[in-house]
Amino acid sequence: MGTVRTLALRSMSLVLLGSLIIIASPYAVGRYVDGLTNQVVGVLMVAGYFFFGLEMISVVSGWFRQRVRERFFQEEFWYLPQAISKLYFSRPLSFLTEKDNEIDGSGIESLRDKVWNVNRTYIFQIVPSYAMVIFAIVACTYANPWLGLMTLVYVVVERYFGRKDNAYVQREMKPVIDQYKRWERRMTEWWNAIAHIKYVGAENKILGQVHDEVQEALRGDDAVWRVYFARAITRHRLRGLAFALLLYPTLGYLVIEGEVTLASAVLVFFSFERMRSTLGDINDQQREVQSDLASVAKYRRVLTQPVPFTYDEGKEFRESEIGVEYEKVSLTVPDGDKRRLILRGVSLTIKPGERVGIVGPSGAGKSQLLSLLVRATDPDQGVVRVSGIDIRTLSLQTMLRYYGVIMQKSDPFEDTVLGNLMFGVSHLDVEYLKDEHRVECLARSSLAKAGLDHSVFPHGIHTNIGYKGMRLSGGQQQRLQIAAAHFKLGISAERPRLILADEPTSSLDSLSELTVMAHLQDALPEGTTLLMVAHRLSTVANMDRIVFVRPLALCPDGTLQVTAHRSLAELYAVEALFREMADAQGFRP
Repeated sequence: MGTVRTLALRSMSLVLLGSLIIIASPYAVGRYVDGLTNQVVGVLMVAGYFFFGLEMISVVSGWFRQRVRERFFQEEFWYLPQAISKLYFSRPLSFLTEKDNEIDGSGIESLRDKVWNVNRTYIFQIVPSYAMVIFAIVACTYANPWLGLMTLVYVVVERYFGRKDNAYVQREMKPVIDQYKRWERRMTEWWNAIAHIKYVGAENKILGQVHDEVQEALRGDDAVWRVYFARAITRHRLRGLAFALLLYPTLGYLVIEGEVTLASAVLVFFSFERMRSTLGDINDQQREVQSDLASVAKYRRVLTQPVPFTYDEGKEFRESEIGVEYEKVSLTVPDGDKRRLILRGVSLTIKPGERVGIVGPSGAGKSQLLSLLVRATDPDQGVVRVSGIDIRTLSLQTMLRYYGVIMQKSDPFEDTVLGNLMFGVSHLDVEYLKDEHRVECLARSSLAKAGLDHSVFPHGIHTNIGYKGMRLSGGQQQRLQIAAAHFKLGISAERPRLILADEPTSSLDSLSELTVMAHLQDALPEGTTLLMVAHRLSTVANMDRIVFVRPLALCPDGTLQVTAHRSLAELYAVEALFREMADAQGFRP
């Protein structure tokens, strides 16, 4: 904001100087010509000087404008997104996904554009326009106080009706804009799902929906812009004409009476004409600014909300091994305007180095057990402990550096294979990445553990995989994520390790699954704790223990929602609901 104010003041001062030169030039020329009478050569010289002066003003103002524009480009397009991202990343995942906070990746880009538009409009348009109007009023007042008063009344009247028109446009256009935004989001979804649309032959159906939805928005848009605003422009020009018909005869009378010189009359004429066009521009500029500020206010409300916790608060995690404990944990999740209980009184202990499979019907709360361990949210009741320490007392950035997280679906980044492998490595571990040869060897071995051969890529581990990994198949994308977990946990032999895997083989064929699971279970470094959510029961068949999560709707009073078992065979024997799941898959432990 300090930069904005400084540039605004500098812009206003230069505009005042430019206005002084541009508007006062006719006055100076008139005074000079009055003295030259019929000296044609002198008049031509004055015209030449005047033209040269205007051109020099254009050169200097263009130089200054470009410098200011570049300063704002750097400020708003580089530093503002960083500041917004810092605020955005400081919020827990549940705070961002469970609330109607109107901020996501595209929201950050939109906010950047809104702020840029507001600053740019104020610096380059509104402030200079008001400076021009102020100078015009002063110039008219200099010629004659009554003329100055008349122009001041005109400015007040014009700004009153301008604000009134803008308020009407903003109020009537809000539902139209909201409808357009909904339509734009749907269009973006359709474009991203073009393969699905083509496969089912839904092109004409979608085009029909687009036509029907757009027509309603167009009717509202026409009512505002083609009807009301066309009339508003006409009224603005008629008001200007009415004041001109009042001002110019008065000016002529004062010139005839000798109270205003001809040069002053030229000054008044140029000033008032410039003012008329400038006031119309101000109305348009402030209408755009108000619309942008309304959008910025939504982000401000979100970004100024108190943050439940930040990732760098708490004590440093210094344990040599990782165990997990849930003590009487209950958790609710959003369900429309209300919240729904999904975990109730969960108590579970997982020892360091233990491999645990988590199974159960869809929607039972399996993934929520993992999300509590990365503190995507905090439990409504109970305590989650890592290595015997309440997770809420730990600095997450020092703890998550020892986590390898494999999500069910996560798009890779537009980077090289090696860049994606290194992405999850904590900034606290950069010293491990200084040896390039060691890093490349680790990258290749990590890919091999995930069933990927680096030689299949055109440039090996330095191959760029494209936007969202578009150059990889779905199975390769998932294996790349698994390899990234191996890479992160393999950068140092002496460190605690925890792998959280949510359906890590859902996109893999059975043969690839065997390769991947062999490394995820049998080839992990000693002491690595593994928690894996799976619907495909063969994925967790060889785990040390199996945790079964039952939906709360199927838990009568007194029935434990989460139970631990030594094997799938034991679970199959004691749990009827699990037997239904296993039989449906044709799986017999």
